[in-house]
Amino acid sequence: MTRSQDDFGPVQLARWLGLKESQLRRAQNLGLVPPPDVDGRRWSQSVARTLPDQVEQILAQLGEEAAPAPAPETKPVPPARTRRGKEGFGPVQLARHLGLKDWQVTRAQQRGLIPAPDLEGGRWSEAAVGPLTDLVPRITAELGDHPGLGSQKAAEYLSEQTGLTVERTDIQDLAEQGVLHPVGEFKGWPMYSIEDLDALQHEGVTAVITARLSWIEQSLTNVEAADLLGWSTGRFDVTAERHGLTPGRWNRYTRADIERLGRTAH
Repeated sequence: MTRSQDDFGPVQLARWLGLKESQLRRAQNLGLVPPPDVDGRRWSQSVARTLPDQVEQILAQLGEEAAPAPAPETKPVPPARTRRGKEGFGPVQLARHLGLKDWQVTRAQQRGLIPAPDLEGGRWSEAAVGPLTDLVPRITAELGDHPGLGSQKAAEYLSEQTGLTVERTDIQDLAEQGVLHPVGEFKGWPMYSIEDLDALQHEGVTAVITARLSWIEQSLTNVEAADLLGWSTGRFDVTAERHGLTPGRWNRYTRADIERLGRTAH
């Protein structure tokens, strides 16, 4: 995504949300705030504007309290209409109505616990929402109270819990092996529950780390390969392609293939 002057850096986002920078960092580590979507460092307006309604929930999960807000007006508002006068419930209104968190409504939809919206614009009618109240205990029991962690945050969490140096690719390997299963997704990226991470066997985690380190030890990047052969990177890339040498995982080449290429290429 292209950076805009209206994007938020960590300091600006924390101030804009009324949080301390340390609170924002902790919320990110717990997956309560989505990762930056602009160059991996900043939040766009569209993402940032989804967060103010979640500040109280974020603080609650951090074990801190929000500053007292002024008492709301008691003007009655029909529950089936938003401030814009639209009929039915949008996702945010549905979450508030059921006493759920926004991510729980999204994930409950993904799992078929909440039916698809029956009105235009992705909204639910009063008739559709009525029976959902009785399903709330089942939804909360199945989904838990934490949205889960993305692979990077899961790796950081597992590192802290095990004392091992776990990387994002290790989490992905565990998922590919069927040892770890996503509990949901965020913007198409899988999310993993803390309970499932805690339940991982130490030996299994160690095995994927060992496999990763072994591959790194016996392989080189194209830049490292070119340096080994005394070539430019461009020469290596072109020569490797001409000789049918393709990289393996993480775009790395086996050292044996590189050395063989150096002996045969002229």
